[in-house]
Amino acid sequence: MAFPSGEFAGSDYALVGPADNRVHEIATKRFPYNTVCHLGRGFGDGRLRGCTGCLIDPTRLVTAAHCLYSVRLGRAPLRIRVAPGRADRDRLPFGSIDAAEAYVPRRFIKPRGPRDRRDYDYGLLVLAHPFRSLRRFLPLRALSDQGWKRLGPRVRVTIAGYPGDRPLGTLWRHSESLEGLDPRRLYYSVDTCPGHSGSPVWANLPEGPGLVGIHTTGILDERGRSHGCAPGTTLAAPGMVNSGVRITPAVLANLRDPTRAVAGRPPMVRVL
Repeated sequence: MAFPSGEFAGSDYALVGPADNRVHEIATKRFPYNTVCHLGRGFGDGRLRGCTGCLIDPTRLVTAAHCLYSVRLGRAPLRIRVAPGRADRDRLPFGSIDAAEAYVPRRFIKPRGPRDRRDYDYGLLVLAHPFRSLRRFLPLRALSDQGWKRLGPRVRVTIAGYPGDRPLGTLWRHSESLEGLDPRRLYYSVDTCPGHSGSPVWANLPEGPGLVGIHTTGILDERGRSHGCAPGTTLAAPGMVNSGVRITPAVLANLRDPTRAVAGRPPMVRVL
C-alpha cells in the first residue's frame, strides 16, 4: 500500500557543498537500512506528511519531536503510519503499521529557554504490534566525551532517511566525519533535506553500528529556504553544518522508559 504524497516536516536541512553526495540505498531489506522507517503523518486534511524514524526494538522507534508534535497546531498528528525499509512509492517490503502511542519531552512542548525546542527535539513511537520478520535493531548508544575521543578525531557518522526532494518513498544515505559535539548536540556536514527529520545518526562502533543521535536541524539560506533542496537554492557553503540531538544518558533513559518520573514528574509527555 503506497502513501499518498504530502508535505514534509521542517525546512531547516541543507545540502552542504561542494556537491550533493547522498546515495540512493536500494538494499532496504538489509540491516541496518531495514530499521529505517518512513513515517506518514496525518493531521486530518487527507494528506500524509513525511518524516523518518528508526526501530530500536520490535515495537519502538525513535524520531524527532517535531515529527510527533506540531508546535504550530499545538497537537500531535491524528495518525502516524510506519513503514520500515520502504523502497519506493509502492514497495513496502515489511508492510506498514499505525503507531499506537507517541511521547515527546515536556520541555519541547513548553520550553524553558531559547534552545529547548532544538535540544529536546526527540521522541518515541510505540507500535501496537511488531513487524514480525524483523529480528535485529539499531542499539541506542550514549557515548561519553571520552568515548567519542577513543573513536578518533575523524569518526564518520551515517544518516539514512526519506528526503522530500527525491522520489516518494526512496531511501537516501550519506556519511561524513563528525565535525563536533557539545553536551546535547552532534554536528556534521552530512547532506540532508526536509523529510530526513528524525533520521538515525549512527556510527560504526567496535561492537557494530550504534545509534548515537537523531537528525533534527540544519541551515537556511537568506530567504529561509533549505540549501540545495528546492529549485533556485544553492548548496550551503563548505564548513557549514547540520546537527542532531545527541544520545546522552538522560535521553537514553527517557527513550527506554518514557513514563519514568524524575523528581516526581515524567520528563516525557504522551501526545498520541
